[in-house]
Amino acid sequence: MVHALFTHHKSSIVMSYQKIKIMLVIFLYFIAACNQTVSLNGNPSIVTEVSIGECVILHCTLNDIVQWELNGNDISNDDTHYNINATSGTLTIQEVRSNDTGNYTCGAGSISLIVQIPDTLVTGQYTDLTVGSSVSINCTTVPSIPNSVKNWHSLSFNTDSNELIIDPVMLSHNNNTFTCVVSSGLLAMSLTESVTISVLDTSVSSVTVQSLSSYVIGDDVSIVCTISLTNAIGPDVSSLVVNWFKNNEMIPNSIIINGSLSTFNSILTLTQVLPTDAG
Repeated sequence: MVHALFTHHKSSIVMSYQKIKIMLVIFLYFIAACNQTVSLNGNPSIVTEVSIGECVILHCTLNDIVQWELNGNDISNDDTHYNINATSGTLTIQEVRSNDTGNYTCGAGSISLIVQIPDTLVTGQYTDLTVGSSVSINCTTVPSIPNSVKNWHSLSFNTDSNELIIDPVMLSHNNNTFTCVVSSGLLAMSLTESVTISVLDTSVSSVTVQSLSSYVIGDDVSIVCTISLTNAIGPDVSSLVVNWFKNNEMIPNSIIINGSLSTFNSILTLTQVLPTDAG
């Protein structure tokens, strides 16, 4: 009987030790994983700033009962967003949300927690674009928000990526506004940042035709037309189409020119000219 009682007592000690060990491991894990630990250190109140997604541990000024409050409302340990350790008097917020900003009180002390909202940053060129070029515009937050989703939206365009690609840039993109929307379960409301695309106007500034005034029947004749644009076009623009006319009537088989310059030469070749080619 005595042996049985001793065995039972020993088993209870082992189980209690294991529970304490597990609690200690969990507590140490929270300390190791958290970015910040905030303690009053004898001060009646303290103000601290944290970023969204960070882990923070708040230390209580211990008294008989550990009860944390946020803005005067009790924090329940049933809320999985918080972890209250009655032994150490700590409140752990594993992933800080934007609405965690507030005044935390425990015992005789209070901690004012200010959650910093990240800046939305847009990188990449989106002004003074040339027709036919290709641009990549990226949207990020500084600091980054864990598991956030970034999308681009406009009146006629949506993408599920943080990268907005316009290829090729066309004049129709000019003055179009694109908005980056950052969403996360850690944000009370989405973050947005808008950019307005500007495209350099591209039009023909001058056309010059170089040719002789007379030719010999049977000769091969080349007539050079030099076209100057107000701004260079990019390599991915739809091909520039040049139409030649004779006596105000368009010559079939328009000439297609590819390139990324501000000046083009279009050459009309007449093989073995005849009197009927005059005009």
